[in-house]
Amino acid sequence: MINWLDVRDFVVVKKTQVSFQSGMTVITGETGAGKSVLVDALSILLGSRASTDLIRYGSDYAEIQADFNIQSLPQARDWLREMELTADADECTLRRLVYREKSSRGFINGKPVPIQSLRDLGKLLADIHGQHEHHRLLQREVQRFLIDSDAGIFEEVKQLAEISNKAQRLETRLSDSESGLQERKQRESFLRHQVEELELLKPDPGELSQLEARHSRLSHTHELAQGAWQILQELDQIEEVSAASLIIKAAHRLSELSPYDSRLKPLQEQIEGIATQLTDVTGELQRFSDGYELDPMELEEVDKRITALHDAGRKYQVRPSALKDVLESLKHDLEALDPAEYDPELLKQQLLETQSDYDQLASIVTEARGKTAAKMSRDVNKLLPSLGLEAAAFRIRLEDEPTDRRGLHGSETPYFELRPGPDLEFSPLERAASGGELSRVSLAIQLCTVQDTTTPCTIYDEVDVGIGGRVAEIVGQKLRSTAINRQVLCITHLPQVAAQGHHHLRVNRINSDETEVSIESLEPAARVDELARMLGGVEITQTTRAHADELISRASK
Repeated sequence: MINWLDVRDFVVVKKTQVSFQSGMTVITGETGAGKSVLVDALSILLGSRASTDLIRYGSDYAEIQADFNIQSLPQARDWLREMELTADADECTLRRLVYREKSSRGFINGKPVPIQSLRDLGKLLADIHGQHEHHRLLQREVQRFLIDSDAGIFEEVKQLAEISNKAQRLETRLSDSESGLQERKQRESFLRHQVEELELLKPDPGELSQLEARHSRLSHTHELAQGAWQILQELDQIEEVSAASLIIKAAHRLSELSPYDSRLKPLQEQIEGIATQLTDVTGELQRFSDGYELDPMELEEVDKRITALHDAGRKYQVRPSALKDVLESLKHDLEALDPAEYDPELLKQQLLETQSDYDQLASIVTEARGKTAAKMSRDVNKLLPSLGLEAAAFRIRLEDEPTDRRGLHGSETPYFELRPGPDLEFSPLERAASGGELSRVSLAIQLCTVQDTTTPCTIYDEVDVGIGGRVAEIVGQKLRSTAINRQVLCITHLPQVAAQGHHHLRVNRINSDETEVSIESLEPAARVDELARMLGGVEITQTTRAHADELISRASK
């Protein structure tokens, strides 16, 4: 139930906070006073679409906040726990800010949340019936919603829609399967050829640079061998004038002189080290010189390999070093080809299985709708006489869809029908019911279905339009009876309905420098005056006051 509602800068409300209690609370006020503002504010708080027109003139944003008791709502507590929004086990607070210049913001227990979260939680906290509910009742989707809600089959219907969409996709793929199969085969053949071609090539990212270095060495073998031989001759193999012989002579001469001057000793050691290094160098050069043998076959093989890598790179429009990546990508594309995607036989099998799943679930939905439709029809018909429709009869007819259609919502479409008199035929509500009859039928449906909902709070915004007198009093009694196990908020212009409330709030418009409204809780005496005003208009007489007092007394019995 709602503990309190705080509204700031919303339409004509500058600032107000209203406390609510269990039972039935009626909200009254003169026409244009702003009674529906409270319902509108709650609707916005619970996730309805918000408009900047709702922001009070001169303000940058509107703020709506409410506190709910969820002690007896395990579903709401579980939802909060799952979303990690639990603050208090027994209460939760919702808040919404509606801005002029930016998107509105939502909060649950002080934490920012998407507006969708307000909408999801709001479905568990309150059920709002607007004053135009009887017009919405003419829509097939609303009629289906009422039945499915009462039957508790929302999840099953959601699954039906998913299966139906899947079946439609399979049918489309099956119709295109012949051409698709040929395309797949061509694609598979092309990819397989490319993969086999590159696998045969066996590309390696670092191979080309190695091959080019090897090709350079092989193609310059003669120059390398001749150059190494000449260097060897100059370093070590020309007697008397080679670099090695000259260095050895210098080292020997320094060894003879160093005993006479110690400063020559380091120079002697350095030149002896040079001699040792030169010996190592000439040894390596000798091995290189011996290894430089011209091999035309090897050079040809390297040349062919380099050419093959460059040709493949040009074909696949990449550098040769990226050919291995191309191979891996082609392998992935080949593996990703789903045989079932274009195979007619596999598609047929999948479609048959999907249709079978749909038919099984649709049968369950049909059975649940049939039972609910029969029960709702009986319950509504029990109420109609008390609402002044003694001769009328209501029924819900479920019309079967074509067996091969398998629509999003199941195998049948509901039709709410009314027979105004025993000598007349049943017809859809939009054709059979007048405005007054439609509002009464709508109210009867709401009164029947509210008993089966799990939401702890039900809000009615002038749903009693089009009735009066004895019928209005009966409607008030029915609303009061629903408030035994839940909180009921009812905006009404009828004194007979208002008298049935356990609590009474009055909305007053204040015309000062700024137009705004105030909300006050009425004590017994003030409540009698308010009902008398509703009964008699501007002038309150002793007669109207006595009538008002009588209405309250009868309601309390």
